[in-house]
Amino acid sequence: MNERKICTIGVDFGSLSARAVVVDTDSGAILGEAAAEYPHGILSGNLPDGTPLEPDCFLQDPEDYTAALERIVPQAVKAAGDVDIIGLAVDFTASTMVPVDEQFRPLCIDPAFAARPHAWCKLWKHHADAPEARLLNEICAEQKRPYPGWYGGTISQECLLPKVIEVFHKDPEVFAKTAAFVEAGDYVTSLLAGTPCFSLSIAAGKNFWCKDGYPDGDFYAAIAPELRNLPKDKFMDRYPEAQRGYPGTCVGHLCRSWAEKLGLPEGLALSAAQMDAYAALPAVGAQVGTALLVVGTSTGILVPGERRVDVKGVTACLPDTFYPGIWGYASGQCSVGDTFQWFVDNCVPEEERKKAEAAGKNLHSYLTDEAARLAPGETGLLALDWFNGNRSPLADPRLSGLILGLNLQTKPAHIYRAFLEATAFGARHILEVHQRAGLPIERIVLSGGIPGKNAFFDQLYADVLGRPVEVSACTQAPALGSAIFAAVAAGRWTLQEAIGKMQCANTRHFTPDITRPYEFLYEAYITMTNTCFGPLKPILDGLYVRRRK
Repeated sequence: MNERKICTIGVDFGSLSARAVVVDTDSGAILGEAAAEYPHGILSGNLPDGTPLEPDCFLQDPEDYTAALERIVPQAVKAAGDVDIIGLAVDFTASTMVPVDEQFRPLCIDPAFAARPHAWCKLWKHHADAPEARLLNEICAEQKRPYPGWYGGTISQECLLPKVIEVFHKDPEVFAKTAAFVEAGDYVTSLLAGTPCFSLSIAAGKNFWCKDGYPDGDFYAAIAPELRNLPKDKFMDRYPEAQRGYPGTCVGHLCRSWAEKLGLPEGLALSAAQMDAYAALPAVGAQVGTALLVVGTSTGILVPGERRVDVKGVTACLPDTFYPGIWGYASGQCSVGDTFQWFVDNCVPEEERKKAEAAGKNLHSYLTDEAARLAPGETGLLALDWFNGNRSPLADPRLSGLILGLNLQTKPAHIYRAFLEATAFGARHILEVHQRAGLPIERIVLSGGIPGKNAFFDQLYADVLGRPVEVSACTQAPALGSAIFAAVAAGRWTLQEAIGKMQCANTRHFTPDITRPYEFLYEAYITMTNTCFGPLKPILDGLYVRRRK
């Protein structure tokens, strides 16, 4: 008689959908998986009731998260068959902020606040809080605070605090009604536990927390005197009895109501949440010397290090956020898959769509195949990958996409290829900044939805980077990483034991093709970057201001 497999569940909440996996804790095999798109997707332009949203505003409906959870976990468990589930963990895009009321319910589900944009969840890429981020940088300079150094020299609008201050500035009533501003990963974990519980990795990476706690009151009072006690009033310090810990720490147990909804045993261990890109690290066995690129709508670039160095434009440079005792360097690109999707949705003529349909391909596959027939530089096009601002290394949300060299012979596949190349050039620029700072990068691994199904993309990255690239065979790396953390939280293994037993070691290898040189194009990309971030910067800033009006 076969023994029942002991498994954990990892749930990965992305920008557009959620995925769940059931993983064998002895082999790392994914025995069941399921995915679901969010019914409301990303809210931009207007709320579901038609309430208009300002530019750079990207919101979500928190009920989409629970709807996805109730759908995909039972599906994944059913697909896994007769197994024993001992733990569950989630990862989430960050900072994605949920304003909750006194009962820990999202404020936007209250009919009195349903038409108030600032009562809704603010997605990580919500950039309407850029003025608040600039204010925080000014305060840090005036008070000689170390915090910008934690975040690559510049506090990003993708942190939690700028989003909170934006609510304070733009809708004081919503701010007053909000009991706490909670990371979405913490919100979902708390929901499952039936009591508040928090991730120290997300708090450190996105909200100025360190082992000594949050900043002192003078920092918050410089924003406004009434914010002096913000951490105790509106952050996790409001819940002093709540469990908190790094991923792999058990911060709660599955409550009865959610056990019934998900068809799981009541009381199974819940790990502290992790940020989505960070969760992929254990899934691919990334250790010091590895650069992991998690490529999806955006790209997260993660480099574990043994020591503290200054790396320009990282979104976080902090200890213990990846693994205990390791410094975590996180950076990335704000728009990768989003750029390709924008182009397909808005710029491809009907004739090209018909060609793709006739070839039995979707538009992305069709345009990729057409782009693959072109030689580097053949189209005369060069693009900048700043279609949602620049996260790293320039840390400026006002920057915008650019394409140079258009003429009357330009075809859609030419532009698509230029965008593919631009994302690779942007990744190389970021990695070179890390290396110049003294971080060793001996191994480059790609994971995520795009690398897993686009061999041309993978080879292009190897060619542009001029280095061998590994592509993880795991198409659900963040979810697998969360399942690894769940196994640790359940006491099944230590973290390093779990990584050794459960990681996906299967990779495809891509070697640079020296017959396809990209050095001229990359040098031109850097020149264009320096020009747009130098002499042309006032023009771009002016265009940004006009667009926001």
